[in-house]
Amino acid sequence: MKTTKHTKQVGAVSDRGLIKWQGMLLTEHVRLIKEFYEEQDQVPKPELTDFDLQAIQEEVEIAMSRRCEVQLKTWKNGAFFTHTGVIQEIDLRNGQLVYEDESGRQRLPIESLVGIQLVD
Repeated sequence: MKTTKHTKQVGAVSDRGLIKWQGMLLTEHVRLIKEFYEEQDQVPKPELTDFDLQAIQEEVEIAMSRRCEVQLKTWKNGAFFTHTGVIQEIDLRNGQLVYEDESGRQRLPIESLVGIQLVD
């Protein structure tokens, strides 16, 4: 048998040295580990009470009347996202809140909204 820098000949046995102790990761292992950590980071959607929904509605009405900047907190697929802009309108037919930020008009589904804060 041919010896390389990773192998050495010990009698009639070819020893692979430290190579045999190196970890082996298959693509399936990497994918499963990534999925595991993604699942660990997921947050369940908060259950909003009637009081919470009323407070959000009041803040939206104040922000629309004053045309001031707000931070909208939304939940989607196990994660929270923050959007900053000025609320333009509420599209009840499509169930969307329309706001404008530095990149233009954006739309958010109303059911994904979990919090709002006036920036002023």
